[in-house]
Amino acid sequence: MRIIITEEQNNMLLDSLIGERVKVYYNLHKHTFSVQKNGLVVLHADYIKLEDVEFKVRQGGREKVRQEKSKNVHAFVNGTLIDFCQYPCDDIPEEPVGDIITYNPYKYDTFVYRETEEPVIYATEVDMINSKNKIFVIEK
Repeated sequence: MRIIITEEQNNMLLDSLIGERVKVYYNLHKHTFSVQKNGLVVLHADYIKLEDVEFKVRQGGREKVRQEKSKNVHAFVNGTLIDFCQYPCDDIPEEPVGDIITYNPYKYDTFVYRETEEPVIYATEVDMINSKNKIFVIEK
């Protein structure tokens, strides 16, 4: 069975995600962020603002990437969704001045601050922007 909803109904559903806990990962096929709620992708976005953030890397997935030299979804930024701009977004914010966070399964076991390579597990607020640099800590 296929359910058809209007654009207005879709926008209401997406707006209901504000304030909800979500998991976000970078989608290598769509070249944007995928947002999961209860294990299902509910949104693709070029800009996401999260608060009460936890950076998670599934170690089994990381090891599989290293062994097979093929990427898979195993690293997430979990937090409360505060704002987003749905893909494709015509109004992506400028990259803020802040600590840039990165993750490379071939180099690191966790997400790290790009400048210092210090592991990062939590942040109060982050902006995720689909640009050259992806994740910015707004408040530690």
